[in-house]
Amino acid sequence: MHAQRLTAGVYTGLLLLIAVLSVPWAQASSPLSTSPDQASHSLAPYSGFWHADEPSLTINDILAQSITFTPTHHAEDLNFGYTRGDVWLRTQVHNDSPQPQRWMVEFEYPFLDYVTLYTLRQQLSSVQRSGSAVPVEQRALAHRQAVFPLELAAFETVTLYTHVAASGSKMLSYNLLTPERFYTQNDRHNFWLATYFGMLLAMGLYNLLLFFGLKERVFLYYSLFVAGFGLAILAFNGIGTLMFWSFLAENTSRLVALGFTFASAMATLFAQSFLNTEDYCPRWHQVLNTFRSYCWLAVIASLLLPIPSALHIMDVTGFMAALLLLICGSYCSLRRIPSARLFVFAWSLFLLGAGVFALRNLGILPANFITLHGIQIGSALEMLLLSFALASRFNKLKRQKERAQVAMLAALKKQEAMLEQKVAARTKALEHLANCDMLTGLLNRHGLARCTEEALERNRRNGHRLALLMLDLDRFKPINDCYGHEAGDFVLQQIANRIAHMARTGDHCARFGGDEFIIIMENIEPHDTLENIQARIDEAIRSPIKLPCGERVSVSVSVGVSTCQGTEDATLESLLREADSHMYAVKSRQATACYRYGSTN
Repeated sequence: MHAQRLTAGVYTGLLLLIAVLSVPWAQASSPLSTSPDQASHSLAPYSGFWHADEPSLTINDILAQSITFTPTHHAEDLNFGYTRGDVWLRTQVHNDSPQPQRWMVEFEYPFLDYVTLYTLRQQLSSVQRSGSAVPVEQRALAHRQAVFPLELAAFETVTLYTHVAASGSKMLSYNLLTPERFYTQNDRHNFWLATYFGMLLAMGLYNLLLFFGLKERVFLYYSLFVAGFGLAILAFNGIGTLMFWSFLAENTSRLVALGFTFASAMATLFAQSFLNTEDYCPRWHQVLNTFRSYCWLAVIASLLLPIPSALHIMDVTGFMAALLLLICGSYCSLRRIPSARLFVFAWSLFLLGAGVFALRNLGILPANFITLHGIQIGSALEMLLLSFALASRFNKLKRQKERAQVAMLAALKKQEAMLEQKVAARTKALEHLANCDMLTGLLNRHGLARCTEEALERNRRNGHRLALLMLDLDRFKPINDCYGHEAGDFVLQQIANRIAHMARTGDHCARFGGDEFIIIMENIEPHDTLENIQARIDEAIRSPIKLPCGERVSVSVSVGVSTCQGTEDATLESLLREADSHMYAVKSRQATACYRYGSTN
């Protein structure tokens, strides 16, 4: 078996050698002469290309058919866009030095599925494979781009045949670099790529945390937009396949389409929330809803359709999303919607990058650094500006929250003050109910006891004279009997008003019983004789009272008085007993006088 394989290998090698010797060199461009003095060479001016109709052609078929390759002069000539079929490239490299040289063949565009490099020599041929769909361990060099080492002996000339199969755009510009130049350039590119993806990761996580903290959906939509876009860019740049998912093979291209279409759907949600189109622009809000429905269909199509069709849908969807959101943002800016101008400026940069990316993929724009990395440059600037806008929105929400908290605190304080007022009023009302008589408004027994205790305390402190007057109405019962209790209550109210009117400021008037009243008088001066006070009270109470029914009635009063000096240890009970005794003595004298007066008559 081993002998058979060895025989087959020798046979294949002979065929390749015969084919190389039999190919007319006139079909190729002039060979590239390398020199150690120049660190990099573009292979486009020294190459030719041929579009293969059959994907199953091998290098032996190519050599045996004596195919004519179309010469190229510039790197743009190798930008074929979305072409069907595979592409073959052919170039010659000559070592113009007496020393062996080591070079690196590098394809600039990382999004190429399968790249196979055949190095044909007069004595030995080699085959190397790379590409985004090739597992990392099977690549000629573990790199995100298709890169192949090339050894050249002194004054050696080799022919390079490259077979490229890709579902996406075929941008086949490739260069010859010294290892030193290649690794220096690679370090520089990796630095900027790491900065770019670090920025995406930071912005995505930061806005996700803001969503969890503020519960504002605009931050969630932005995080999902960054996640979808970052996933697609990871796959497109070859970093994803190099580090995470080389096992996906050709489905890496599907991941690119899926990520970009998902990002388009999230971009519409973000724009609607950021610009508040539902309130400010209802028609545009409906337009974006309709377009987002298309985006979800595009996401489903990216999963189900063939990869070339999915990539075409990705380009169309991304370009339409960027253009539509730019027009919507411009309209909102004209309406002076908050933050709309910054949104338009940011989205213009992204549209420019996405447009360059899509048009280069379609083969309309030439391939260069700007068109190759336009979407990354535009998206980086756009996301930075939108992050500033979101930061401004965060600060605005923070200020609104602070104002709401201040307003809420003021409202709480106002409510607390109102509650305190109500409590004070209620307390006062309860105190009034507890200390005052419901009918007359004078103090009741409880209120009288409290006020008397305080008055006695003040009297003991100041050494002044205090008097308690007990008033008992005479001829009151006949009024109740003749005119009813309502009339009696009316008479009591009138009498209470007269007593309160006769009292001095600082005196305490109370209804002690049914028709009994108490007056506590503090600071009795020598000129305030109690007889005069009693006379004024008797005169005021005896005045006729007109009832609601129109009748006039009058009552008299018996007054009992008790006094105490500040040094005496008097109490309300002792004062009441003394005044009650004096009051009944007055009633007895009045009854005796009435009896004598009646007998005389």
